[in-house]
Amino acid sequence: MNQIVINIDEFQSRAAIIEDGKVVEILVEREEEGRINGSIYKGKVANVLPGMESAFVNIGLEKNGFLYVNDLREFEEKYLDGILNSSRPIEDILNVGDDVVVQILNEPRGTKGARVTTHFTIPGKYLVLMPNNDHIAISKKIRDEEERERLENIFKEIKPENMGVIIRTAAFGKSEFHFEREIEYLVKKWEDIEKKIKGAKIGEVLYKDNGIITTVLRDIFSNDIDELIVDNEEVYWEVIDYINAFSEKTLKTKIKLYRDGKEKDIFDLYGINEEIDKALNEVVWLECGGYLVIQKTEALISIDVNTGKNTGSLNLEETVVNTNIEAAKEIPRQLRLRNFGGIIIIDFIDMRVEEDKIKVLEALEKHLQRDRIKNNIVHFTDLGLVEMTRKRAGKPLAYYFQEVCPHCNGTGKIKSQDALIHELMKEIKMCSEDKDISTIKVKLSKTLIESFKEIYFEIIKEFLKMKKKAIELEVDTNNSCQYEIILVK
Repeated sequence: MNQIVINIDEFQSRAAIIEDGKVVEILVEREEEGRINGSIYKGKVANVLPGMESAFVNIGLEKNGFLYVNDLREFEEKYLDGILNSSRPIEDILNVGDDVVVQILNEPRGTKGARVTTHFTIPGKYLVLMPNNDHIAISKKIRDEEERERLENIFKEIKPENMGVIIRTAAFGKSEFHFEREIEYLVKKWEDIEKKIKGAKIGEVLYKDNGIITTVLRDIFSNDIDELIVDNEEVYWEVIDYINAFSEKTLKTKIKLYRDGKEKDIFDLYGINEEIDKALNEVVWLECGGYLVIQKTEALISIDVNTGKNTGSLNLEETVVNTNIEAAKEIPRQLRLRNFGGIIIIDFIDMRVEEDKIKVLEALEKHLQRDRIKNNIVHFTDLGLVEMTRKRAGKPLAYYFQEVCPHCNGTGKIKSQDALIHELMKEIKMCSEDKDISTIKVKLSKTLIESFKEIYFEIIKEFLKMKKKAIELEVDTNNSCQYEIILVK
């Protein structure tokens, strides 16, 4: 059974996608921040970098947006008196201080600002409007040639002049009536944006992509979903209204209101909170007894496949292949669940037979097809690794549930006791040079104080005695891995 479960409270909105009884995707929107992907801003050019063929644009966020020259072309042609298909360098197109309207392609991450573009897109359920373009594109997931031709012919007749459209997968089999109604709605949205441009201030949001409820209804809720359950009555009626306006009326029968939220959290009822906790761990156990180790770095996502407890029943090669195939089925789910994007490197267990490698790749490709985010496999490398990419879309799941450890600063490791004690000894010796103090008081954790007393205390005590200083030790029950030095006059 395929389900969508929506949880609403005063602080956040959350949606979980469940396929065949397994949670595959989590969407989160916090009241204090919201999503900015897809939003359109009025910006001002802060810096032009000819050597990088790009510019930095002030859009009112903490970090300036990054605009690459190829993401500027259509805006140049339509709004900056540019030449059609121009290849002019960016320094001939933009100057510092120029106003420019941009759309967020990728949200800020780490030390990088948002990636922005002027290839504007306004998404609907069946199509995406491209106001600066003039061509028709059809989703690659629509493979039927007759249907592709039918859709192309319809949109050649109804497409707005000097605008383009991307025909989405949901358009398959739909009538011209559905498309005309949506085009009218999206063109009106764009006209509203254009009216705001001239009078808008720098950093003003001209268009905000919809929240997760509308995103779910627009991009995910379809005939493939068996039921949608929401635990908020107000949102329930909003969903009904949206379906009445933009979707088939038959979908209304799949929408259910969960009324027992005070008794049991809907995410607990469907085991979603448990899956979130598991998705925050690096280790993922497979049903066969093997396991994955998934680690995120600044540059890429690495996934290591291990046989673990899977000892097999026939021979090593079969055990390896079965483990790899199960891993190939689970990895796409984990990428969706954790919302990981960018470069992904998968280290499957070594296989000798080429046919076995093909089986594993086929399993991986098949299960990646269910992902609504664009991905691409580059097959096995000479080192036996599988390279693939997945488009970044929004923030990873861990962003909403984890923060950097103040002790290890994200490395996952803290200083050893020996290193801390040697650091402490050095600081004590430096403090002993202060003529105005009589006593050095040191607060340490219980385990650290035991190690310090065992070897180092008498040594430092004798040293301080020569400096005419005293030392006092105190157990700090609130600190498990650090120390604090207090100087007493």
